[in-house]
Amino acid sequence: MGEGGPVADACVIVGGGLAGMAAARRLQQLGVKPVVLERGEAEGGANNARISGGLLHVAMAAMDEKPEALYRRLIEETDGEIDPALARVYADNAGRATDWLFGEGVEITPKSQVPCQRFALYPHEIAIARRIVPTRGPDRAMMTLYRAVRGGGAEVILGASAEGLRPAGAGDWTITYRSGGRLLERTAKAVLVADGGFQGNPEMLMRYVGPNAPQCLLRAMPSSTGAGLRMLLAVGAKAVGLGRIYGHMVSADALTNDTLWPYPSVDKLCLQGVLVDRQGGRFVTRASDGVRLVTELARTEDPRGYRAIFDEELWRTAGRDNPYGTPVPNPDLAARGGTLVSAGSILEVARAVGVEAGRLERAVADHSAEPGRVAMETPPFYAMPVIPGITFTMGGVKIGPGGGVLDEMDRPIAGLFGAGSATGGLHGGPRGGYVGGLAAAVTFGLLAAEAIARSVRPAGRRAVSPARSRRRSKRA
Repeated sequence: MGEGGPVADACVIVGGGLAGMAAARRLQQLGVKPVVLERGEAEGGANNARISGGLLHVAMAAMDEKPEALYRRLIEETDGEIDPALARVYADNAGRATDWLFGEGVEITPKSQVPCQRFALYPHEIAIARRIVPTRGPDRAMMTLYRAVRGGGAEVILGASAEGLRPAGAGDWTITYRSGGRLLERTAKAVLVADGGFQGNPEMLMRYVGPNAPQCLLRAMPSSTGAGLRMLLAVGAKAVGLGRIYGHMVSADALTNDTLWPYPSVDKLCLQGVLVDRQGGRFVTRASDGVRLVTELARTEDPRGYRAIFDEELWRTAGRDNPYGTPVPNPDLAARGGTLVSAGSILEVARAVGVEAGRLERAVADHSAEPGRVAMETPPFYAMPVIPGITFTMGGVKIGPGGGVLDEMDRPIAGLFGAGSATGGLHGGPRGGYVGGLAAAVTFGLLAAEAIARSVRPAGRRAVSPARSRRRSKRA
């Protein structure tokens, strides 16, 4: 601020989700007092972490794997697209991130011995749409962090929507936000943007993903509208991977029945069965997983116009495949009110769904004749309307290993930091390349906080050591 003006805050954090609150708490431990601007009006925030599955993993690997193994896993999962510097610090610090959560009193226990489930927020209750359930592990974790941050004396402003960012002189930044119907400002030495992706912003989905992407189901909270991303781009930040999305296929009835998302996912029935359009024509996919398939369909002219066609053999196998302990199509789809047409032949299925029989029969025949496919020949046959569901956008601003925001020349923009889904460079690759949402949020929230503390803490001020946890994850 100018001479005689108010003293700048040390750090303003945009977004009170997992990345933002992990950063806020870590800043407190390092002797820096943060201010948190959270768009949600309820304690705990309006963030995806609260309704997530609660699994902490690095590209489906366990958090306590050796760093070198985690690094290799990150490179493999993204087919080398991940920023190597980000992969290195993620792999090196993931285990520390879980230890830090333990130290803050967050309950983490194995959901199973499947590697990606060995560190799960407890209690392990299944999520249903955007319903906030206080007894679920993810919600309890967020409330634990909110209590800790407020207890440490931080100012957490709920109902605060960030709208603008500009240099304020002397290396400071002024952030404009709306709260209580008023347009307000805060000036800070550092700003951390951690308000999620832009999956809740139809215009940005149209611009970066595809013109019809907003027709997909929003398999997430609607609060992530890319506000922080837009502010950073406006002051010269570099963007990476903005067309990438993460999600799963679900019943099209999820548009009106929230018990059908986030589970049961119907990825495997879509991938192993036949996907057809409204006229019964085959949609040929190159996808090997649901993330890639969601991206392909989000870019089509009619994301809401597809059905999965499959036979009894797939219904008994892919329909029941359940490695994650979540609801599955067989039997949960019908039990939750999802549409499932069954008939003794493909001809009868075509009549039941109103498509030209010959065209549907050709689609099934072409699928069955394709190398590597299993012929669909076991009656009854099924048709299920499906829709791609977008959980979050994978791209965002480019950051360095400490979360510092980079400009178009890959130079740090002093005082600006990013963490969580507002950033890019982690996820991606021709097969989707999902490397873990919750784990990345915590890890890069901590790394950003530590970089911020080094840049703003007065010389000689001592950091507060985080409490060491006596709890450890129990092995099932």
